[in-house]
Amino acid sequence: MKIAFDITDLYVSQAGVFFYRFNLIKTLLQRDWSQDELFLLDYHPIHGGWLDRPQVDNLQTLQVPLHHVQGLRHRKMTRLSFMRFPGLKQAAHGIDAMLMKPWGQWAENVKNRQLAAALKETDVLMASEVVQYVQPGLKTIVTIYDMTTFLFPEYHTKETLAIQEEKYRFAQEKADAIIAISESAKEDIVNHLDIEPERIHVVYAGVTPNFKPLPIDEVTVTVAKWNLKPNEYILHVGTIEPRKNLVRLIKAYYEVWRKRPLSTPKLVLAGATGWFYKDVFSVIKELGLIDDVIFAGRVDDADLPALYNGALFFVYPSLYEGFGIPPLEAMTCGIPVITSNVSSLPEVVGEASILIDPQDTTELAEAINQLLDDGTKRKELSVASLARAKLFSWEKAARETLAVASELTS
Repeated sequence: MKIAFDITDLYVSQAGVFFYRFNLIKTLLQRDWSQDELFLLDYHPIHGGWLDRPQVDNLQTLQVPLHHVQGLRHRKMTRLSFMRFPGLKQAAHGIDAMLMKPWGQWAENVKNRQLAAALKETDVLMASEVVQYVQPGLKTIVTIYDMTTFLFPEYHTKETLAIQEEKYRFAQEKADAIIAISESAKEDIVNHLDIEPERIHVVYAGVTPNFKPLPIDEVTVTVAKWNLKPNEYILHVGTIEPRKNLVRLIKAYYEVWRKRPLSTPKLVLAGATGWFYKDVFSVIKELGLIDDVIFAGRVDDADLPALYNGALFFVYPSLYEGFGIPPLEAMTCGIPVITSNVSSLPEVVGEASILIDPQDTTELAEAINQLLDDGTKRKELSVASLARAKLFSWEKAARETLAVASELTS
């Protein structure tokens, strides 16, 4: 069996999609490919090489090569700096509108010819977020991580909506198999895209080995970068965007803080800003929490396990998740978790966390108070978290992904 794994989206994707695909591929690279054949595919025009992603460029071994496929990039006059001056900008928009369709068709034809050559004699293509392609005799698998653009279109940019709509249509009409990353995501795909359940295979995410309980000395040194001390802060990890429900988290934190301002630990928000993030910072300012809610920004991979380990507990009241990797990372570090009782999150955490209604600010505040007051409960959840996290691994994900490909070719 010859498999092509399209990694084009790793040059442009962020957060959970990048994490899932990158770690899945890293694990696949570690397998013995003496019987079957795997190669990585990158359709270069999508990103043009302008993004610096050395960790992606290095995703290859002697057994598993990386093929950069060339083609035509979509060109726009409005992207040229000298066309942005008054008088020229309007003309540039007119030229782009006139040339968009013929240029797009030409670029698509070139892409199809290049991919046909690159995928000759390939049995299975693991398609990406940004490249969907079919050819006779080639079985195609597409992964749908969640249905957020369908369920929460107001939380996404027009470009993201267009990309996901194209992928949904490809999954419906052309993909031979679909991978969902949770049973909840599978149910949403069936209900909203009307895809037959038997075409959808669930492959859970895993967690990397660096997430584990760490020595207190190591944790102390790392969290000091943010002027923090172990067990003296509450943690949230995730992109700062509306779906993560951070405005309600901050309001719930405020309910706790205003009754016990001297004994409430800091709330640390770790993660990059996404879209529509400004409301989060506005609420922090309005409630007078500038000194108590710490924005850590994007945390280096090397520091993130220690940041988890140092938290008194972890809070993740997301409105919707296809899987929910941060709660699993926290659990793998033995950290108590409060998370939402919706979408895939109960499926991930099982009975090893406190589940709350993410729409209920008071219920979330009560859960925070409970873990602040009850050390015994924190210890119980810590033990349960470590046991639950053992059910998930990238080795298992890789094995199940290959099983989907094998089923298509048998």
